[in-house]
Amino acid sequence: MFGLPLKESATLERLRRAHAGELLALVEESRPGLQPWMPWIDQLRGIEDAQEFIDSAALLHAENEAVTAGIWENGRLAGAIGFHEIDWRNRAAQIGYWLGRPFEGRGLATLAARAFVDYAFAELKLNRIEIRCAADNRRSRSVPERLGFTLEGMLRRAERLDAVYADHAVYGMLAEEWDAKRPPF
Repeated sequence: MFGLPLKESATLERLRRAHAGELLALVEESRPGLQPWMPWIDQLRGIEDAQEFIDSAALLHAENEAVTAGIWENGRLAGAIGFHEIDWRNRAAQIGYWLGRPFEGRGLATLAARAFVDYAFAELKLNRIEIRCAADNRRSRSVPERLGFTLEGMLRRAERLDAVYADHAVYGMLAEEWDAKRPPF
């Protein structure tokens, strides 16, 4: 899975402790744009926090509970994507992703999500993938929409973002639907 090419200049690769400085720098540079949608952003303030995030992701991967990868473009960390809490009993997982400000608008999140869905269905043999986005986060919502996910509904006041609660748009894709809906790009 890791080292998976997305396009000529982009890949998915496992984050390692050596990437902590680059991760922190990307978060700092992108903090204003990430802040409204990513409540975890306040917990990543120093190099130790970035190392802890990477260590935690590696542990969850080793325990077969989650998968996290860095999104790389031209050798630079562009963001991250992951399956959060893989539900092995129901063969389901949620995908979460983010990109740093300099890498937005290039289709990287969509390419990374498509690769993760391919991996989920072909390699992990999952049955269902879900993507939840704040209803007002149009950029994030465009990813499952471009990939042909079905908008299954809205969860009202599902997540506290800053001092307000945000609704979540819930998108789903089933294994048997993927071959027919998968975009060819």
